[in-house]
Amino acid sequence: MKTIEELKASLAAILHSEGINLKLYLGTGGSEERIYRLADFDDGATELVCRNFVQSVDVFLDNDNLATLPLTQMDHRAETLFMYDLEERPAEFAKLAAISLENNLETFNFVEHGLSTVTSIAIKISSAHNTVVFFKKFYPISLVKRDQILLIVKDDTRFSILDRDILKVTGGFDVVLVDGQFYINDFGKFEKSFAFEQIAKNAMQDVTNKIMALGLVNDTKGYLAECQASRKDILRAGKSRVLEIDVGTIISFVQARQSQIGIKVADGKLLLSSKASIKQLYKLLNDDYLTSQLTHVEYETLAKNELVAVPE
Repeated sequence: MKTIEELKASLAAILHSEGINLKLYLGTGGSEERIYRLADFDDGATELVCRNFVQSVDVFLDNDNLATLPLTQMDHRAETLFMYDLEERPAEFAKLAAISLENNLETFNFVEHGLSTVTSIAIKISSAHNTVVFFKKFYPISLVKRDQILLIVKDDTRFSILDRDILKVTGGFDVVLVDGQFYINDFGKFEKSFAFEQIAKNAMQDVTNKIMALGLVNDTKGYLAECQASRKDILRAGKSRVLEIDVGTIISFVQARQSQIGIKVADGKLLLSSKASIKQLYKLLNDDYLTSQLTHVEYETLAKNELVAVPE
């Protein structure tokens, strides 16, 4: 995974190279069966669209609070680009990866495919050495149909009707593919656009199975097995360091702080008898209980940036 500084540098090296080229692809159909076709532009339109889109990306990246984080470490912080690191990938990823390499896709034909069938947009920007692909979900608000009355200024005193379908290409992106890695800008839009539901269920079940195999818990009501917790919390627990700790150490930690953690221990296991106890379990597994080395005050925290030694 790239740090935000590395990601910004990679994007800048492409977007601000001399002689960059933009290609816009219109996607039709749902995520798994989506087909992308090349949008053909008039002379001059490509340069204008490219310039405006690059400006929108520059504005987005000009944010000191922006960070990158693996998807499996996703917490509740904002202004974060999540690098997709699950083994199972959405089918859409292969299609976007193909776009980054393909230069001879079929041209979008308005006779065969109306603009109202468009469900997504892929914008590929290439320099002499590298390529980046941006994905945007397409919303009907970006399409103005010719059957609507649209008036344009014809001269100083007169309006005229524009009898054309209009496609608005706005800035921003939901997912970006650069250097073989996918970074998610809006997780909510990503879930809906990339048919992520089943992939998430599979990943969550893998995490649950991993927890059950430790012999750490007694899932009396089956809430853990049914993944009755936040999707973010479950996925984040999959790579938690807590799962690598000796079970006896975890049990001792809970017993010493039972009033704060709120999970009972019975017969050497954590007793999960309510949905609230499942929520508390994931706080424990995600290491959300911290103690200040300075004040010795104990905190519950959802977002953690590890401290790295500063070179002298």
